[in-house]
Amino acid sequence: MKRTIRTIAVLLCVVMVASSLYGCTINLTVDVQNDAVPAGNNSVVVQPTTPTTTAAPATTAATTAAATDASQPAASDASQPAASDASQPAASDAGEPAAPAPSGELSSSSSKEEIVAEYAKVYNATKATGTFLGKDSMTCESIVVDGKDNGTLKNLAGKFISANGTDLKLPPYSDENPANECLITAADVQEATYTDNGDGTATIKITPVETTNDKKYQGAQGKMFNVMEDVGSALASVPVVSWSEGDANSNVTLVTKEGYAEVTYNKDTKIMTKADYVLVTYAEIVHCNVLMFKDKSATAKFVYTMSFPQ
Repeated sequence: MKRTIRTIAVLLCVVMVASSLYGCTINLTVDVQNDAVPAGNNSVVVQPTTPTTTAAPATTAATTAAATDASQPAASDASQPAASDASQPAASDAGEPAAPAPSGELSSSSSKEEIVAEYAKVYNATKATGTFLGKDSMTCESIVVDGKDNGTLKNLAGKFISANGTDLKLPPYSDENPANECLITAADVQEATYTDNGDGTATIKITPVETTNDKKYQGAQGKMFNVMEDVGSALASVPVVSWSEGDANSNVTLVTKEGYAEVTYNKDTKIMTKADYVLVTYAEIVHCNVLMFKDKSATAKFVYTMSFPQ
């Protein structure tokens, strides 16, 4: 499969040269396929939070006693049975937490380890079908040059980079080295949530921990997504780029964070019905010389989404 990461590398350098770009016409397209190095999406990443329900305090015996009419004698006839029959179940307070899920089933209070284990079953079962295929999209959401946000360059970057892949398999994937089983573990996960949708399906959302310069199949992000990689090597081959100090490998850092995988699946078959894999990459470049511009720094935020089914 063809990868044109060099195009992205050139862009990351060129965006630091704002004034020299405005009058230029540059037609660069990244051909993103199953094993391509992606960056970005056309939708805004929303990190929903799970609402927290606080249970109302249960009615206590002390509260009940306080509510008793003061005109009544405090002492009760010992021959009379206690007001509350122990054989009768206590009244259910509307504020009490919901009953726990049956043994073996997940719930919103399941542990991270339990949710990740369930995700692995779902991922493996869906991947085995070979029919759950998706499409991708990407966008550059921000560009900061020498500490200043530059909206003009961000819009310009959108004209350079695009993704329109189809028939894509669940990430991480390449034809040369297919990852047919889930690689992610609880140790790789920052947060995992489970929601029973009440219609026979459930939704799992997993946010991997933040990582730097992950390789595909390696590191928390590399185990979940088709991560961007080898940018330093690509920059090293660009003639107009040099470095005030160090080299491409030491001056280019790819920070992956804030991304997530959200999958909805049939609880009986463990087969996904819908999935979104959102990879967020911050490409940071320092000490870069481009043409007459010396010792420049820039950070570009890319968001790449794979959506299933296509």
